[in-house]
Amino acid sequence: MSTSETVAWLTPVIRAISCWVTRLRDPAYADRLEGPYTEHPANPIVDRVLPTTTVSHVSSPHVVWNASTREFFLYFHGENFTTRVARSRDGITFTNETPILSTRLVPNTTETSYARVFEHSVAGKNNKYVMLFMGAHTVGPGTRKIFWGWSPNGWDQWQFAPNPLISPAGDGLTDISSPHLLKRNGTSYVAYHGNDGRIRLTEVGNNFDREVHLGVFHAPIASDNGRVAAPAFGTDGGVSYMIYEAGPRLDARICIARAV
Repeated sequence: MSTSETVAWLTPVIRAISCWVTRLRDPAYADRLEGPYTEHPANPIVDRVLPTTTVSHVSSPHVVWNASTREFFLYFHGENFTTRVARSRDGITFTNETPILSTRLVPNTTETSYARVFEHSVAGKNNKYVMLFMGAHTVGPGTRKIFWGWSPNGWDQWQFAPNPLISPAGDGLTDISSPHLLKRNGTSYVAYHGNDGRIRLTEVGNNFDREVHLGVFHAPIASDNGRVAAPAFGTDGGVSYMIYEAGPRLDARICIARAV
């Protein structure tokens, strides 16, 4: 499946290679990004019954290796207005669950969820990590937008920008979500999905001071069952991969594609 011409330089051609079904809170493991994956036998590793509270659901896990502490940091949300972090030495047993983001920290929002965290310094912020997340915004146009925050260590001291980094109006949409940071050719981009079931790309610059909408990055092919969402990217053995959600929301599969 080819990307749009606008972003062909980023991954000239990506080819779907596998899909599987799993609950988002249940991890699987593999020796290579392209799989095959084996589901962890003692799932789930994070339940909606948390040490400090019980929530209706937990979702959107994102794990980062923190080299300074030699720990895995797991970011997830539950409820939709609270994002949390937990830590682990082995990548399986996570403890010290801590809320780090909520609607009270970002003005005019009713949801703050689908967060992902990346090592990325922004001039003047004295930070090592940035967080990208979806915020349901009460100020139009559009509702669900991409916001961001920053932290010196990825665990605490988080600060959040009060205004959206990316708004759906630039794509002719009402809702966008599940952002992922990409760095190419000396600048920074955010990939995310929209309410039209397609993955899009916007340049934000290294200091998150731009909003240049570049159009559709990936539209559904036949095997995607009408919708693609939640893109994540990685490189293994010199090959770039995109892992993403395909199919109707709440009845989707996790798929993986590689650049060729």
